[in-house]
Amino acid sequence: MPGARTDWIESAGGPLVVMPRSVRADWNGIAGDDYQEACRVDDYLGLVARAWGDVLVLGDEPLRTAVVHRPDGPAIVRWMYAPSEERLLDAALNSDLDQLPPVEMLSIRVLAEPYVLFDSGASGATANRLEFIPPTGTRTVRTYVIKDEENEVGLILHRFGV
Repeated sequence: MPGARTDWIESAGGPLVVMPRSVRADWNGIAGDDYQEACRVDDYLGLVARAWGDVLVLGDEPLRTAVVHRPDGPAIVRWMYAPSEERLLDAALNSDLDQLPPVEMLSIRVLAEPYVLFDSGASGATANRLEFIPPTGTRTVRTYVIKDEENEVGLILHRFGV
């Protein structure tokens, strides 16, 4: 990916969350109960229910995270280990997910608008965030743990599918 720029986000230690941009200001982080609810997610992915819909929580470990655009649509990639960003992104973009079993799956209703990804401990109104547009409708988010044959690259990939 020479010349390509990928934006990454990290948390201060808690999980990251994904939600519609239009409601991000409703997330209060540590100033309310939002952060504690997000921290209850033990799996790679979980949901926190809100009146307008669900917040997707990236549980497990707080890893450096980005949004990549694969041929099959946007996906969230979480950096476990790799000798370089280029090697990690190559694995994220080119892994044949049809040949890998997902380690988790969950369904979420995705609204027709941009979504934001940010630290669950922060206020959604002011948080540093990444924006992307996932496919709309009821989606099954499949989680894959991808490691190369040499065990030099490891990542978690969340793919929005049907």
